[in-house]
Amino acid sequence: MESENRYKRINTVSQGRPIREAEKEHDTDLMENEEVVQEEENTAARLTKSVFKGTPDRFFLILVLLLVSLGSIIVFSASYPYALAKTGDSMYYIKRQVIFLMLGLFFMIIAARFPYKLYQRLAVPSYGVALLLLVAVLFIGLTEGSAKRWIGVGSITVQPSEIMKLALVLMLAWYLDRYQKSVQERRNKREMIVRGVLLPGLILGAACGLVLLEKHLSGTIILAAIGMIVLLIGGVHIGWTALIYGTIGITGATVFLMTNSYALARIKTFLSPVEDILGADWQTTQGLYAIGSGGFFGMGIGNSRQKYSYVSQPQNDFVFTIWCEETGFLGAFLVVTLFILLLWRGYVIAMHAPDTFSALTVFGITSQVGIQALLNMAVVTDLIPNTGISLPFFSYGGSSLVLLLTEMGIVLSISRYSHKRM
Repeated sequence: MESENRYKRINTVSQGRPIREAEKEHDTDLMENEEVVQEEENTAARLTKSVFKGTPDRFFLILVLLLVSLGSIIVFSASYPYALAKTGDSMYYIKRQVIFLMLGLFFMIIAARFPYKLYQRLAVPSYGVALLLLVAVLFIGLTEGSAKRWIGVGSITVQPSEIMKLALVLMLAWYLDRYQKSVQERRNKREMIVRGVLLPGLILGAACGLVLLEKHLSGTIILAAIGMIVLLIGGVHIGWTALIYGTIGITGATVFLMTNSYALARIKTFLSPVEDILGADWQTTQGLYAIGSGGFFGMGIGNSRQKYSYVSQPQNDFVFTIWCEETGFLGAFLVVTLFILLLWRGYVIAMHAPDTFSALTVFGITSQVGIQALLNMAVVTDLIPNTGISLPFFSYGGSSLVLLLTEMGIVLSISRYSHKRM
C-alpha cells in the first residue's frame, strides 16, 4: 500500500514537471507573439508616418515634363504653316496648346496632392458619368466626317471616350480590389466565371460598346487593350477571359467592319497602298517621306518641308513624322526612349503601391500611354492601318492634354504612398 502511494506521488511529480514546463513554454510563446505583434504595429506606424511625408516620384515627373516640353516645341513647329493658311495666325494652335498645357499642369499638381483614396471613392461615380457622356454623344454629339465623338462646351470640344479611359481604369481597379477573392477563385468555377469574368466584362463591354457606336474603332481598341491589361494583372482567369472576350471582340469587330465601309476601306488601302497613293493613302505616304527625309540627324527644328500642306494637319496624329523629319533618327530614338522610361517607371511605382487598387490604377494609366504611343508610331510608319490615334504629350489637343496630365497627377499621388524605396 505504501509502495502504491509512493508510486502515485512519484508519478504525479513526474507529470507535473512537464506541465509546468509546457506552461512556461506557452507563456514564452505568448510573450514572443506579443513582441512580434508589437514590432509589426511599430513597423506599420513607421510606414504610415513615412507615407504621409512622402514626395511624388521625381524621376516620373521629370519624364512627364520632358515629354510635354518636346511635344509643345514640335506642335508649334509643325502647326504654324497650317495655322497661317487656315486662320491667318501662325501662333493659333500653339497659343491654345500652351493655355491647355498650363491648365493641365495645374490639374496635375492638384491631383498629385490629393490622397489616392479619394480616387478610389470616385471610381464608381466617374465611370457612371463617363457612360452618360458617351450616351449623350449619340444624341447631341458633334459630327466630323462619318464619326460623332465630341460634345461642344462653348468653344471647347470634349471627347467623352478620353474621359472613359481614366474612368474605366479606376472602375476596374475598384472592382478587382473589392472582389479580389472572388475574382481569383479557382475552386468554385461558377463564382469564378460570374464574378471574375462576366461582371468585369460587363464593365469593359459597356464602355467599348458605346465608343464603337460612335464609329470610333481606334478608341475602342485602346479601351479594350487597357481593360484587358488591368484585368489580367488583377488576376482574372486567363483561359476563360480569352475565350469569352475574344469571341465577343472578334464578332463585334467583324460586324463593325461589314457595316462601316470607311473602316473596311482603310484596311483595303493598307493592304494595297500603291493603288490609292494620291487618295486615301496620301497622308501615310507623305508621313513616310517626312520620316525618310530626316536621315540620322534631321533637318533641324523648324525646317520640315512636309508640313507645308503635304502632311495635312501635321500637328495632330502625324506630328511624330514631322518630329522625325526635323530631328532625325536621334530625335526619334530620344522620344521612344522617353516613352519606354515612362512606362518602366510607372510600373515600378505600381509594384511598390500600397494596395491592389492603387497598383492597378497606375498599371492601367501607364499602359494607356504606352499603348497609345505604340499604336500611333505603328500607324505613321505604316505598320498598321490608319486609325486616327494621337501621340500622348505630342499631338495637338486641349481636353485630351488636360486629362492626360491629370492622369499623370494621379500616378504621382500614388507614388507618394510607396512603402519601399524605389
